[in-house]
Amino acid sequence: MVKLQFRIIRKKYKHRIHLTEEYTLNFPKDLHELLRFLRNRQVKITGKREGKTVYITLSENTDS
Repeated sequence: MVKLQFRIIRKKYKHRIHLTEEYTLNFPKDLHELLRFLRNRQVKITGKREGKTVYITLSENTDS
């Protein structure tokens, strides 16, 4: 199981506060070794929803 976190980030810019949303997907420790080969590489992410299921795909970006 992964943990999906939603945050509101406050950034000060030109004397105003701007709110932006940030989403993070934290993987459990047993997947760290599997994902380690993507370290320092460009990663392409795609996603789709079918009913109540969301599919997120990570792949190495081969476009240079």
